[in-house]
Amino acid sequence: MNTPLYSGIIMNYVCTAECRHCMFFSSPSCPKNYITPGMAEHLAAVLEKAGTSSVHIGGGEPFMNFSALCTLIEALNRHHVDVDYIETNAFWAKEDAVIRDRLVKLRDLGVTTVMVSVDPFHIEFVPLERPIRLCQIMNEMDFDYFIWQDRYLRKMLRRGIDQTKTYTREELQKILGKNYVSDTASEYGLGMNGRALTIAGEMYPNRPAETWITSARCSSLLDVCHCHLDLYGNIVPSGCPGIAAEAKDYLNERIPPEKYPVMARLLTGGTAALYDYAKEKGFRPSPEGYPTKCAFCYAMRQFLHKHAPSADLAPDESYRMANG
Repeated sequence: MNTPLYSGIIMNYVCTAECRHCMFFSSPSCPKNYITPGMAEHLAAVLEKAGTSSVHIGGGEPFMNFSALCTLIEALNRHHVDVDYIETNAFWAKEDAVIRDRLVKLRDLGVTTVMVSVDPFHIEFVPLERPIRLCQIMNEMDFDYFIWQDRYLRKMLRRGIDQTKTYTREELQKILGKNYVSDTASEYGLGMNGRALTIAGEMYPNRPAETWITSARCSSLLDVCHCHLDLYGNIVPSGCPGIAAEAKDYLNERIPPEKYPVMARLLTGGTAALYDYAKEKGFRPSPEGYPTKCAFCYAMRQFLHKHAPSADLAPDESYRMANG
């Protein structure tokens, strides 16, 4: 069994924000599903058996259900899997008493670090005063944290961003520059997948589908470095939202084509094999073309999710949001 490294647990896909760079299509419109106690115990046991010593916890936004978050941490503790950090956009950091109470509970559970998201994409949904106040209180409590990415906090404060409000794209273009979306994406080192495919569409010209048809194997689909285990018991490969396999199958590299027709084809014959399969099901590429290979792959998967669903086209959130 392979060992997930630097990997995480997605305890929910629903989020208070709908950031334009989100890999997982998280939004307030996602089903309000959270990891159950049984699934938390199952994934913790899988990680322990695989030899994983620590994970991070994210979403979605994990602080939307603090009780489920604590239940997950308790399960990880029982199976000797540490929490590297918990991700948050700090939407919940409105009252000092609530902030302190939650940090005390996390510390009692052995959590020592929180990652706070701050950038021009999050500020469309969360005013700066909340992540700033969360960090101030963590400083006071000697609770470790880091800001992802702190350069954007400095940049936005220098540009005179009002800490009490959120901003539209049009407002941010006036403050940060007309090209702030593409500039931020480039600086971020974003994997242009998930909702970030729309950014790729702005940054790169469309090319014919033939450009992206290749028999080169997508071997990174089975990379256990920075993969994510989700609340449905699947593992989502790093950089490939909308593709998944049951955790035990994934870690043992059991990807039978009968169960995982999309993933198996990408692993053996790349986008060429997936294209042949999608054509059989009725897919026709857009005459307008696609900006990247991932955009072409996603278009095929989006079609297959609707017309030939399979276990590896998961979670539904990755396609439901895109289909509107």
